[in-house]
Amino acid sequence: MEADDNELVRRVLDGDLAAYRTIVERHQGRIFYIGLKFLHGNEDAEDFAQEVFLRAFERLGSYRGSGSFAAWLYRVAFNLAVNRYRGGRPAMVELAEETLPDTAPHTEERLLSRESAERVREALQELPGRYAIVVKMHFFDELSYPEIAEALDLPVNTVKSHVFRAKAILRARLERFMED
Repeated sequence: MEADDNELVRRVLDGDLAAYRTIVERHQGRIFYIGLKFLHGNEDAEDFAQEVFLRAFERLGSYRGSGSFAAWLYRVAFNLAVNRYRGGRPAMVELAEETLPDTAPHTEERLLSRESAERVREALQELPGRYAIVVKMHFFDELSYPEIAEALDLPVNTVKSHVFRAKAILRARLERFMED
């Protein structure tokens, strides 16, 4: 049975450094992705992820275990990105790299499916930064509203409002596509 994040944190604080390796392996994809959104390059995103995990390790004693560890780690990453790259809005380029499945049996249907997936990606890329971040965290990373609120240091109702507004923007943009 795999240990949950809180158990791993407790073990790290007790001196088990191998437990931290498990934490890093479990969360490195998400943290790397945040780095990509701020930095736009694999090498820079890898450096960013390393720095996030170093800072998280140094501050691990401040994690109280009352909320999700993933949300706490997101906050460390987000704060580092905002503080280091202040003034630059995180670009959500390639937010939806996850493409829609290509299950259409006929060439024409496959082309329409690809075109639809491309329109969705374009619509996601055009979202304002604050909306794009919460959409990615909620729908792609499957974090709850309270976890997102904790990670971004926002009120839960603000997170809900951002998701609601982002969905409205996406709906309007995709309805225009459907009309065409």
